[in-house]
Amino acid sequence: MSLSIGVVGPGAIGGFLIAHLCDMGAKLSVLARPGTRDAIRMNGIWLKTGGREIAVTPECVTDDAEEIGPVNLILFTVKGQDTISAAESMRPMVGPETRILTFQNGLYGVETLAGMFGPHQVLAGVTYVPALVEVPGRIRHTGAVKRFIFGPYVPEAASPICTDFARFGARAGLDLTYLEAPMPEIWAKFAMLTAFHLVSCMTRGALGDWIDTPETRAVYVQAMEEVVAVATACGVVVPAGLVARNLAFSVETADPITRASMLDDLERGRALELEGTVGWLIATAGRVGVDVPVHCLGYAMLKPRIAGG
Repeated sequence: MSLSIGVVGPGAIGGFLIAHLCDMGAKLSVLARPGTRDAIRMNGIWLKTGGREIAVTPECVTDDAEEIGPVNLILFTVKGQDTISAAESMRPMVGPETRILTFQNGLYGVETLAGMFGPHQVLAGVTYVPALVEVPGRIRHTGAVKRFIFGPYVPEAASPICTDFARFGARAGLDLTYLEAPMPEIWAKFAMLTAFHLVSCMTRGALGDWIDTPETRAVYVQAMEEVVAVATACGVVVPAGLVARNLAFSVETADPITRASMLDDLERGRALELEGTVGWLIATAGRVGVDVPVHCLGYAMLKPRIAGG
């Protein structure tokens, strides 16, 4: 594959992508923090998925983007709270024609990257892959879904890079869909994401621990409805029947053992991805005049733990 790819943030999603793409022969460069850099240099990336194990060694792993230089495509997969610092550190990887594809939770990341590099260089993405980091470089896929959706943040960001990556990703075994207008799908995932993270953290349980409790399910539904209301007020036309579709997926399709990454962070005393998801929604809701009481309550309950510990 002639497409040069850099990955910024080899965590759960970044590691999942690295494993599949390298397994198909992609030559990737990885920008990582020193501790993660050293672990991957020593042991590579190891992914357990669907009863099989994938072990790969990326071509370049560094904490200095100057060693990588400009690439065609950057897969940006850091936590929301690390967006600005990671984006600044990767500037040497961004050339005039580079596209930056963010697979982050929510919309804070894509808005921030568009502000820093220009919307014409940014691709918006969303993933439904449940995965976690056991230790740096060791990733466990905790469900069966491999679904990724992406496309240009604005029409001017469309590029042959997009279709090249979509084709290669499909050959690598990813359920990778390219859309010319991805933002409604980004909002659709965001509706389920914030609701799932909030309810999971408030109940301290995996999906199967609370989805069959009527009162808790009602809170989950209300939280999703709040996101839809904000999206609508922002002028986004979300897919019809979105909340019912998301609820059906949660009840009928999703693995009951699926855990929110924010819950894992909470229980392990790590910093929470709260401001870039729930905080961003509350701020946006305030600007467009929409009440979001479930999100405000969840934010208030989790804010004391936002820095971890």
